[in-house]
Amino acid sequence: MKRSSSYVLLCLYLAILIPSFVSAEGTDIHVGHLSVSNEEDHVSEIEILESESTTVYKYVCPMHSQIIRDHEGTCPICGMDLVKQAIQSSEESASLSIGGGENSAQGLKQGLAIRTIEVQKTTLWRYIPTFGKVVADDAKVVHIHPRASGWISDLSVHSLGDTVKKGQLLYRLYSPEIVSAQQDFLLALQNRKRLGVSANSLVASAKTRLALLGVSRGVVKQIQRHKKLINETPIYASQNGVVSALSVQEGMYIQPQTELMSISDLSSVWVEAEILPLQQSWVKEGLTADLTSEAFPEQRWESQIEYIYPLTDVRTQALKVRLPVLNEKHILKPNMFMDVAIYGGAKRNALAIPLEAVIDDGRTKRVVRQLKDGSFDVAEITTGIQTKGIVEVLSGLKEGQNIVVSGQFLIDSESQIQANLRRLISSGETPKPVTHNH
Repeated sequence: MKRSSSYVLLCLYLAILIPSFVSAEGTDIHVGHLSVSNEEDHVSEIEILESESTTVYKYVCPMHSQIIRDHEGTCPICGMDLVKQAIQSSEESASLSIGGGENSAQGLKQGLAIRTIEVQKTTLWRYIPTFGKVVADDAKVVHIHPRASGWISDLSVHSLGDTVKKGQLLYRLYSPEIVSAQQDFLLALQNRKRLGVSANSLVASAKTRLALLGVSRGVVKQIQRHKKLINETPIYASQNGVVSALSVQEGMYIQPQTELMSISDLSSVWVEAEILPLQQSWVKEGLTADLTSEAFPEQRWESQIEYIYPLTDVRTQALKVRLPVLNEKHILKPNMFMDVAIYGGAKRNALAIPLEAVIDDGRTKRVVRQLKDGSFDVAEITTGIQTKGIVEVLSGLKEGQNIVVSGQFLIDSESQIQANLRRLISSGETPKPVTHNH
């Protein structure tokens, strides 16, 4: 009873796959090595094709192709009866044949939703859609360190992201070393009055010492004009920007090795974009790029590759490139993600196929070819650049061949089953039982 019900289910399954042949008279349809005979508007039987002496037989589950036996039985997974399958022991690639003439071949292609296209040469426009991250321009980042040890006061910067203007007071520093240098400077000025021109070198030396200790020219002029010490030396910002790092608080004792803060000028930023291995061969400096952001969909920026980093990411193998971008309105912030499109010009006379025709299992890339006699086989290919749904073919196909762009997965699956069975037969191995934990 179980064998009969399984037989009926299999017939119904094949009838659904090939509806275009319910009304065909006297037509034989060969899928792999199974033959479905259709006469008088009904499916009469499923029979195994007679084979030459090079054909051997195995019993396969219709629903679980990994279940293969040398004898009759039932599938340990679903319980269906195993079906006898004729397997060619040839080492050649497996193929699917469509018999019964031109009309039946066309009908089966329609029933299985198979579409084919001719392989042609075309012009591919190199194009990389990728993403990037906004980072501060390293050449416009100022790191603030004290030039002498002391105590900080009047700190005007309190948190990350604070905006700083050039010439703005950052903090005041009481440093005994700076105070001592001011005293030496005032003493040199007094000696110049007494000694005249011969003391100019002493004044210049004392002024240079104050500059090396981080005292600005304006403060030095103020000391010289008022002839008075400034115990808490003011420190001013040297450029516009935002505070990108802050490690100091009011009243702390600081030393020259202490980085108090960093100020980043964001009037121009970098966008670091990642290039996957498939396009790395033609990426070079100077290629133009368009940049957009979801945060500002109405904005668009233009740039070009300024620098290609010498190392790739150890996990993704992506290559990083740098794109400088003007940011006068300061709307692009560090760590913001950007959509990047890089253009690399045309590659002419490239053999190319639609990307949807490629079967990629992570190890190999394959396509299904249609042969001149109407049958199909599976060919392994090597691909090149990929752009907007079109991929370049470096090997495995020739111009003028026809390939399947829709319905190829069914053909490839049958081909893989046939190839695995032939390898199994040639090696003389017996499949191990499959156990499942439910």
